[in-house]
Amino acid sequence: MTALRGLVRRRSHPVRVALLTLGWCLLVLGILGGLLPVIQGWPFGVAGAAILYVESRSVQRMVRRWRQKHPRVERAWAKLRAWKRASKRARRAGAAPPGEAEDGGPSGT
Repeated sequence: MTALRGLVRRRSHPVRVALLTLGWCLLVLGILGGLLPVIQGWPFGVAGAAILYVESRSVQRMVRRWRQKHPRVERAWAKLRAWKRASKRARRAGAAPPGEAEDGGPSGT
């Protein structure tokens, strides 16, 4: 069995085609929703972009290239990933995730 790279998991062909189609349809609906005053487009656009990012290696490559051209976004992305890894490690260890107080609520309150 080969090691999987990125976020793409092995899925059957019809499921993969359905997810890619759904992602593109939601993205187009989000763009149209941004142009038309009838519907809010951003939730559809975000959902479509998320599905495409998880399912498509070419979209992952485009996002990676864009992040490399914009170093501020790359730094923010790296901080977010570090925070996510730290919170996952803390959850496994049974401690409160970073940024949360011991009582389970957000810190600073």
